[in-house]
Amino acid sequence: MDNTKKVFREIKADAMLTASPDLRRYLTGFASSFGFVYTDAQESVFFTDPRYAEGVRAALKNSFVAVEVAKSEESVLDYIKTKKVKTLAVPMERVTLPQAALFKKKKFKLVDSMPALTAAMCVKTEEELACIRKACEIAEAAYTELLGLLKEGMSENETAGLLEYLMRKHGAFDRSFETIAAFGKNTSVPHHASCGDKLAKGMPVLLDFGCVYGGYCSDITRTFLFGDNGDTEFKEVYGRVLEAHMLAAEGIRAQMTGIQADAFARDHLKKYGLDKFFTHSLGHGIGVNIHEAPYLSARSGNILADGMVFSIEPGVYFEGKFGIRIEDSVTLENGRVQSLMKTDKRLTVL
Repeated sequence: MDNTKKVFREIKADAMLTASPDLRRYLTGFASSFGFVYTDAQESVFFTDPRYAEGVRAALKNSFVAVEVAKSEESVLDYIKTKKVKTLAVPMERVTLPQAALFKKKKFKLVDSMPALTAAMCVKTEEELACIRKACEIAEAAYTELLGLLKEGMSENETAGLLEYLMRKHGAFDRSFETIAAFGKNTSVPHHASCGDKLAKGMPVLLDFGCVYGGYCSDITRTFLFGDNGDTEFKEVYGRVLEAHMLAAEGIRAQMTGIQADAFARDHLKKYGLDKFFTHSLGHGIGVNIHEAPYLSARSGNILADGMVFSIEPGVYFEGKFGIRIEDSVTLENGRVQSLMKTDKRLTVL
């Protein structure tokens, strides 16, 4: 997918240069660890090195993006100088000090392209949505298969590794982020680092995972019990978190702010004194990056719109006891939330 011209049209500059891997991936559809995408009113050029040249040419042969081999970043800027470019748009928050010095040396007047990139990346095309839907489908297929393979004595690391293997088995290109598998009291740490702790009967299990398909991410969290431990508190709290999730999913509308969206879940949990244990935001945008705009939090003024994809993930965490998080990747369609996940969110007891 060629998004170069779509973004460039929104920027008042002679040309645009983008070096960050995720932004290059968004603009051209090609993933690489090195490269520069140059765009002006006449052309778009992907400058890369010999490691990627053949792959880039094959991937972009039917696009409007030309491919050139570049010796260095300075050689790319020298090419831009031949185009008589004076005002160059770059994503300011991604510019390093050495890059800034090079831009100054070449006497470019810089304009920030990041606002235009962020706005474009927020609203997904049908092609992008299709990739995210597939990434969600793969993640859920892997999760469903994993449930039948969990055994007492398996470690968190083993479980995380197995889940990542199953996602690749079902067609994933990569994981969206480092898979979180937490057992027992470890579930009380929202971003627990999976370790060697073993699974035992009656333990709560929290799995936070996702995969990449076609360059786009999915994100899902499921919390369940590995055998009934008779803990009525856990079950009661689980019910409140699920209610918070469903209230948010049912209440969020286009044109709301991230603050208003977050409040659906936070205000419900507050009725039961659980809001102080909800220690993170309700959600975040999902796309080429696993965390991107829009943000749904108690401080976010981001305006929600159709075509956006984001997570809804209320959670509560009791230190040293247990934690519960229930997360779907969702999109806004006709002003309302449509979940991209199909697996049951009601409490599962294996």
